[in-house]
Amino acid sequence: MRAVLPLLAAALLAACGGESGPSVLENEAREAQTAATLSGWDRLFATPRETVGRANQFGFHAGDYAADGQTFLSRGDAITMSQSDAKAPNKAGFEAAGAAADRIDRIVFTLTITDPANADTAKNRFVELLRGFLSQYQLEDDGAFDAIVSEQDADGPIAGAPASIAVAKGDGDNRTITVTFTRPTGTTPVIPDQGQADGNRA
Repeated sequence: MRAVLPLLAAALLAACGGESGPSVLENEAREAQTAATLSGWDRLFATPRETVGRANQFGFHAGDYAADGQTFLSRGDAITMSQSDAKAPNKAGFEAAGAAADRIDRIVFTLTITDPANADTAKNRFVELLRGFLSQYQLEDDGAFDAIVSEQDADGPIAGAPASIAVAKGDGDNRTITVTFTRPTGTTPVIPDQGQADGNRA
């Protein structure tokens, strides 16, 4: 009986190993290979690990792009955009969401204005952040981000990808500016509401 148990355990381990998915190293290698053949928006949306890493260069500390209910999600910490010693500093947020582990369907950046006295500084720095992020993919907004500074809603392609800029009023003079980039190829799946960047997140 004692001889049978190790054999049974080995068989079970082999069976489990046969059904397991790609390892982390295999996923990284596949993504690196994919990235080498792509550029622009195609690369941004098809290489989640790299894209999150590039966003994190701006201080978001976003976690791995991983399963979150029915979707895949990476959400960063809010970063201060102006006057860090203000009672409620203006902050920016980041998230990437999608329906599959190897593809991002939507990138969202938010600017939450809770310190109206320093809103102009925050908006200008937010625009610089967005342009810096896109420049890593040789993408330019061609002035589209001016709508952020003037706090105007806008809906239309930016560098060829579907995009929107939405301004939502809050209490008093508080407001949130949300910039969304959507994967331009194919049909974008509907992503549940829990995948929305929150600029107020501490």
